[in-house]
Amino acid sequence: MGAASVSEYMASLNKEQRRHVSAFIDFMSAEYPQLIPKISFSMPMWLLGKKMYEGYVAVSAAKSHFSIHFSDEEFLNRLSESLPACKKGKRCINIKYGDEASLRAVEERIGDFLKFYRREGSAPR
Repeated sequence: MGAASVSEYMASLNKEQRRHVSAFIDFMSAEYPQLIPKISFSMPMWLLGKKMYEGYVAVSAAKSHFSIHFSDEEFLNRLSESLPACKKGKRCINIKYGDEASLRAVEERIGDFLKFYRREGSAPR
């Protein structure tokens, strides 16, 4: 069984994974304190409404990268085009550990993603 809380999830990570995932969680907490992370699909996730279909952002750790997940595939496609150093997964962008420039670029775009969802209540275009 997976982690039941964000702190349990963090405790399950190695030092490198924990450093990067923690930095993203800290960013989300500082910039978007109204969004509270919870564990969903075995990873920390910030729901933009009460249900996943209302939008989400999530983070997960893998062996050689960490992934930031988005509920909108079109947004993700545009984001991945601007990040040649990153690979795109299923509804996620994979960032290699240590690639701070790509992480900052993703963090900058999260605001656009969230603003559109709050304004329109639907997927960003």
